[in-house]
Amino acid sequence: MRHKDNSCLLSIDIGTTRTKAMLYCQDKGIVGEEEESYLTYYPRPGFVEQDPDEVFAIVLKITRRLIDNASIPPKMITAVIFDGIWHSLLPVDKEGNTLYRAITWADMRSITQNEHLKASLNTEEVKQRTGCALHPMYFPSRLLWFRKKLPDVFKRTARFISIKEYIIHHLFGSYQVDHSTASGTGIWNMQNMNWDTDLLTEIGMTPDYFSECTEPVSFTPEGIKKKYASLIGLPEGTPGIIGASDGAFSHLGSAGVMGDKISLTVGTGAAVRKCVHLPGIIPGSTAWCYYLADGNWLQGGNMLSAGNALQWFADNLMPTAKTKAEIFSKMDQLAEEIPAGADGLFFLPFLGGQRCPADRPDARGTIYGLSLAHSRGHLIRAFMEGIAYNLYCIYKMLASQSKTDVIASGGVLNSPVWLKIISEFFGKTIWLPRIKEVAAWGGVILGLKAIGALSDLKDSINLIDLTDKQDPDPKNQKIYRNLLNEYEQLIRKIYG
Repeated sequence: MRHKDNSCLLSIDIGTTRTKAMLYCQDKGIVGEEEESYLTYYPRPGFVEQDPDEVFAIVLKITRRLIDNASIPPKMITAVIFDGIWHSLLPVDKEGNTLYRAITWADMRSITQNEHLKASLNTEEVKQRTGCALHPMYFPSRLLWFRKKLPDVFKRTARFISIKEYIIHHLFGSYQVDHSTASGTGIWNMQNMNWDTDLLTEIGMTPDYFSECTEPVSFTPEGIKKKYASLIGLPEGTPGIIGASDGAFSHLGSAGVMGDKISLTVGTGAAVRKCVHLPGIIPGSTAWCYYLADGNWLQGGNMLSAGNALQWFADNLMPTAKTKAEIFSKMDQLAEEIPAGADGLFFLPFLGGQRCPADRPDARGTIYGLSLAHSRGHLIRAFMEGIAYNLYCIYKMLASQSKTDVIASGGVLNSPVWLKIISEFFGKTIWLPRIKEVAAWGGVILGLKAIGALSDLKDSINLIDLTDKQDPDPKNQKIYRNLLNEYEQLIRKIYG
């Protein structure tokens, strides 16, 4: 597609708890942003689901609101680009109707099936091919769960897709999955960049159950359908760009594709990522390797519980307030009043299991050392410190040099106290991007590459401003360095 210097892009970031829409014009910059949240369902312990139709309704709603409020006519929008969460799994029938709610990345229901796979397959060989360990968050064990626990649903399923694929299919009429999203399924081969037929054969399936794989910069075969174009206020036939995962765009929008920068995204869950230019895993670690875009890859590690742990605390242990922002501001205030180390109180942030740096899907959150001398503020501080400790362990698993810059994004930017604690555990300055919605901004960057306005993703570094930073307090940094061994001993004591 030939671009004009005034090309405009609509970036849709379909995240874990909310969707964000960003409208960008080359000659004006960001001209509008909208967002709205949706529900996550927890029907049983270990089950984490979302209703794709509820998510789709929010996508339509905020896109319409953004276009209605924009200062540019809709016909100026060159293309719409998408990202969505990694690891979501949704069964649909031949007509594209949902047969079950979507399972999200946090869902751990297939632990038993995963253990059976680990006993029967060469786990290291699978990881070498797919970049993913055998784990309940990936598709192999989840597909077996559907076959065993919901055989009627499995028999009626024509295709297993992600939430993002479901939305793109509705809007544009095609089933396509980008290499980035596909790389996070655990059934995609890093070398041939397509579905791993050997692994699928092992679990009794074929590639026909999954969408066609394509590059993130690819355009949908057809433009937006008339029905949905009128609903959201875009011209019929507006092109769609397939896009990537939200994690890939978060890294692209905050750190670009330079190997000397590590992105730290702390939202509902948390992830630490670095860009590499060849696919490969880090031997002896739980780190994964996923595709970003345009020949770039991400090595990383993630936590299943981060912001959602603090959200659980806010929901269950904090007084009600008019707004969520007021509750978290009060939590920050209480935590700031407590000294580093929380007076001997520890929290292990494994409410949904531990993913990295150790693989313990059956692990659970632990509060250790609680006494009558501890207050609510101590608990909040311990929660923040426990998450920061686990993030530091993932960082050490990835970082090959101490000079690597760390760039933070996500909900953690709304908590100065928590951000400072993280910088002190890392013993490093944490850099902050000017544009906070980094996943939506990553979508804009990749959209510019797709329309020919950006010749190489390496040039994305010119589109990223790091305007602020958080420096560690040397005194607290020393305290946390001395506590590392105590955290390690506690984890060994509980989990062996």
